[in-house]
Amino acid sequence: MSVVVEADGRLDHLKSGRASAAIKGTLWSLAGSFAPAALGFLVFLVTSRVLTPAEFGIVALAASIGTIGLAVAPAGFREALIQRPSISARHLDTVFWLCLGAGVLIYAGLCASAPFVAAASGQPLLGALIPFIAARVIFDMAAAAPNALLVRTMSFRMLALRTTAASVVAALLCLLLLWLGLGLWALAASQLASSVATCVAALVAARWVPGWRFDRQALGELRAFGLFSTGNHFITTINLDQMLIGALLGPAWLGIYGFARRIFQILTDLLSGALNLVSYSLLSSMQDEPGKRRDAYLLGTFASSVVAFPVFSGLALVAGDLIPFAFGAHWLEAVPVVQAFCVLGVLTAIGILQASLIRSQGQADLWLYYIALKQGVTVLYIFLFARWGITALSVSLVILNIVMWLPTVGMVARILGISIPAYLASFALPVAATVVMGGAGCLTQQALGDADLLTRLVATMGAAALSYGAVVWVLGRRQVEMLAAFVRRRR
Repeated sequence: MSVVVEADGRLDHLKSGRASAAIKGTLWSLAGSFAPAALGFLVFLVTSRVLTPAEFGIVALAASIGTIGLAVAPAGFREALIQRPSISARHLDTVFWLCLGAGVLIYAGLCASAPFVAAASGQPLLGALIPFIAARVIFDMAAAAPNALLVRTMSFRMLALRTTAASVVAALLCLLLLWLGLGLWALAASQLASSVATCVAALVAARWVPGWRFDRQALGELRAFGLFSTGNHFITTINLDQMLIGALLGPAWLGIYGFARRIFQILTDLLSGALNLVSYSLLSSMQDEPGKRRDAYLLGTFASSVVAFPVFSGLALVAGDLIPFAFGAHWLEAVPVVQAFCVLGVLTAIGILQASLIRSQGQADLWLYYIALKQGVTVLYIFLFARWGITALSVSLVILNIVMWLPTVGMVARILGISIPAYLASFALPVAATVVMGGAGCLTQQALGDADLLTRLVATMGAAALSYGAVVWVLGRRQVEMLAAFVRRRR
């Protein structure tokens, strides 16, 4: 029997103190993002020095195939639980059993297909790696309902503790297995361990036990939004790019691509993961308050871009020195791919909030159509540009993402009820400061062209950080004060 009764107020969206809850939630989410990012980077740093690009590639390919299971699972019903104005315990119970049952069936299908995939790809190791990594689909689906409850009620402190615990378990296990000489299996084990730990921690943090019921009426009430969100989840989760690159270019080039993608993912999780969780819950609670919704969104956009722009642009600036210094000279070919992903990182920092706004207003169908079109064009680009090598392919995907980002500007402006220039104006300061930062960094690199690598790297990063901070302080003091005022608000 569920411990949550039908009239339990814990299931409602917050209607008061949301500004304070959002700020606290962002801070807790940042804390929860920092530990996984730091530990993930440590594991990534160690494994990149131990494993070859080909070994990275075979694990990435197995994980991509396992991700098909996560993609086809009904995870969108978790979003439906968060977005719906009111829910009851029967909604939670129904989504839990739906997701868990689907996870078990999907895992069985992946295990059955593993030998055929291994034979078709000429990579026998996939026959064992796929069932091992794919087991995470069961645990990720079991965590869907309790995670939705935590996000809906803006219990971000518990989410942060859950995420931190899972990342510690995964990192320690990976490092232990590397020390024991298990190589790529250590990397694979860390992914499964993270899902298991996250599932257990989510159930404990939510203080919720599923009831033994499956309510068709509750499922029907969630079905429309849940199915469209599941479609969005499928398109954004499935790693078609990695699977196609692995098939067309082989494990070694997939290893280079996966290396750059992993750096991008660590930074994205650290910088934008917190806003993703908080913004979707907050904007969902403001569906009938257009003024507050507009102010909250624009402030979130400024806060996200003013942090993400210099981080990703700065990484692109110093990647030529940083990658061989930190990860080893055998990753030098990954530098242009990392720089391409930095451009995607800037767009992602903006796009996460755009997706939260559109989906939180009940327009999961609109976002699904957009994402489907974007994914279809991405597949076409991979087939067209793969023959030119991984660098040309990465650059082409950057150009594609820039072009495909433009329609979302109109979507957001329409929902907020503002003009497109007014929306784009929120990026003016971060863009200007980033241009100045890039100029200062390039001049420093040229001046220290004959210096040792570490000296040039530190000096470039210092000059870039100081110049960016100076521009923001001089030109953006008003926006910073507005952000500080929002932090001090209590409603």
